[in-house]
Amino acid sequence: MNITEILSNPIRIQVMQYLQIYGEATTKQIAEALSDISTPTLYRHINIMLEQEALLVKEERKVRGSTERLLVINEEKFGMSENLSQDAYQFLMGLYMNFQKYCENDTVNPKDDRLSLRTCILRLSDSRYDELMDEIGKVIEKYQMMNEGGKERNLSIISAPIDV
Repeated sequence: MNITEILSNPIRIQVMQYLQIYGEATTKQIAEALSDISTPTLYRHINIMLEQEALLVKEERKVRGSTERLLVINEEKFGMSENLSQDAYQFLMGLYMNFQKYCENDTVNPKDDRLSLRTCILRLSDSRYDELMDEIGKVIEKYQMMNEGGKERNLSIISAPIDV
């Protein structure tokens, strides 16, 4: 299973997003945060991610007679490889797969769903760009774990120089 297949499931994406924010967590902590997902379903997806080495067990500890695993993202699997073109392709194909599933739904309503496909060009120094990305990260973190009963949405940010 490649990265695109691993992340083609919204539950696995939520697990990855949680771990991106908190760095490490036990399955119990993830289950408490993602309470709208049944525990057996969540455990099944976490086990798939462990089998595929998308997640790693950082530490195991005994808690009341059972073993608790501290999970982290396998940065080697999800970090940039030497083949940036392939990394970009896998990332974009994952987005495309999600978008294709959305479009296949009979009840698609881009206006009501707040579908947005936008590009903007920024001219910033490296330090100002770093400030921008830090601020975006803080805003995303603020809203990412809110559970207001709303729709789940994918928000993807792609940043690349226009000319090299």
